[in-house]
Amino acid sequence: MASARHTRPKGTHHGRKAVAVTGGVVGGLLIAAGVVIAMNWPKASLSASYASLGKLTTSGVHEVILSVAGDANNKPIQVELKNGQLLPTKNLPTGVTTKVTVTLQRPTWIAWLAGKTQTLTLQSATPRAKLLDPVAIASSGQSVQSDFSNPVSVVSYSYRSTTRYLKLGKASTHVDIPGSSNTAAGSLKVAAAPDPWETLPAASNMVFFRQSGSTPEAVISPDLTSLAPKSTITMTFSQPVAKLFGGKLPTIDPVIQGANPVKGSWHEPTQYTLTFTPTTGDFWPSENFTLTTPVPIAVVSPTGALGVTGTTISMSGAPMPMLRLQQLLAQLNYLPVSFNSTSSVANTESAQLAAMQTPPQGTFAWRWTMPTQLTSLWSPGNSNVITNGAVMAFEDFNGLGYNNPLSNPLLWPTLINDVIAHKVDPHPYAWIQVQKALPETLNLWVNGSVVLTSPTNTGIAGLATTNGTFPIYLRFKQDYMSGTNPNGTHYHDLVHWINYFLGSEAVHGFVRASYGFPQSLGCVELPVSTAAVVYPQVHIGTLVTVLPS
Repeated sequence: MASARHTRPKGTHHGRKAVAVTGGVVGGLLIAAGVVIAMNWPKASLSASYASLGKLTTSGVHEVILSVAGDANNKPIQVELKNGQLLPTKNLPTGVTTKVTVTLQRPTWIAWLAGKTQTLTLQSATPRAKLLDPVAIASSGQSVQSDFSNPVSVVSYSYRSTTRYLKLGKASTHVDIPGSSNTAAGSLKVAAAPDPWETLPAASNMVFFRQSGSTPEAVISPDLTSLAPKSTITMTFSQPVAKLFGGKLPTIDPVIQGANPVKGSWHEPTQYTLTFTPTTGDFWPSENFTLTTPVPIAVVSPTGALGVTGTTISMSGAPMPMLRLQQLLAQLNYLPVSFNSTSSVANTESAQLAAMQTPPQGTFAWRWTMPTQLTSLWSPGNSNVITNGAVMAFEDFNGLGYNNPLSNPLLWPTLINDVIAHKVDPHPYAWIQVQKALPETLNLWVNGSVVLTSPTNTGIAGLATTNGTFPIYLRFKQDYMSGTNPNGTHYHDLVHWINYFLGSEAVHGFVRASYGFPQSLGCVELPVSTAAVVYPQVHIGTLVTVLPS
């Protein structure tokens, strides 16, 4: 029975054990291979970076970079990869939305599993930095300190039309701006960009004071001698407004009594700053104003020096925009010329005020064929007697009466209102032409035609009527004229239909035995009946031209 017992072949158990060991080795190798593959698996990421449009980070087996692309505000831009940073090839503005895309090619041994390419995309915005404090206080000779909301690497600063640039070796939120030590104060235009590949943004206004004493100082803008009608006035002080004025506010008043008061409101945008904003157009051309402060201050001059300390500051509107004045007078038929504009100006106050600063392009043309004695006096854009007469006619028609027509504070607001309302001159355009050549003759022109011709008398030798062209400035139906005759006797004569054009010289009616040669004491004399015909056809501002013999 024992010989029939089944026995295990020799070595069988040992062989199975070898198989088991071999399987374990293979498994271990597979795990090890997996670890190696995992460790070398290509890993790439695109992350935000303050120094660039994005930072590309790779690890494991390197992938091949096929392309990099970008756009700013949805417009394509060129980008390049430098030391892992994606940078634009041309400077970009601060604060624009950007997107960068990187396409990579994976190794062939994993392409079948993960795909041949990998695309990474990052959206961000180019960094920006804001000037934190619009006022800097420093001791005499010190640099002006500027602080920004984010670190900056490029700074520009402009003072009195000169611009300089600072490139920092390391970005910083604090920048010292050098300046002339003898400049007491002034206004800087400061712009800064966080990165050197960014274009500088619009400059911010910064006022600096190099305090040298206890006197409060002020920088005022814009130029107080050239204010636009609706200029906002900004006053920046070397001390906090509340400390300086104790709750009181400056006042602005027109110099001329009877002028429209200046209406507007004061605001305190920063603790060092006050602004005045007019409610309507008030600072009219050539009009003068007085700004009064609650306490004496020293106003900084345009050169950066301190002015005289006081409580009153002189202000004035911008110089007369003569071209725009002529365009509007022509539009309302106060001139013998018309104006044809190449662009229209809306009939609104804001549009008309803007046109005062930048008159529209166009051409003037004579409304009628007139003698050269009148046409030669016309000069677009320049002050001339034709324009002065038209201004006088306009002011008289609107009841503005003032001794100096171009400085009348009511001229411009009334003119703009009339333009908006299309309130044109109701008078025909008249012109008086006096010829001293014998026989002396007066011609009355109305709307380009001679409507009356009459013999006339001008002044005798020694009291000759002045040659030239002058606007009528004063009129009476009748009045007494008094003076001294050449023989030393006095006269006190009643004269009729009087039109004064230069001092005591006038076109009027006076009884003489005859007319046509020098007989007067300086006036232009007409038969009384003829003067009565002339009088209603002329008015304040009508030009009188006296031609030499």
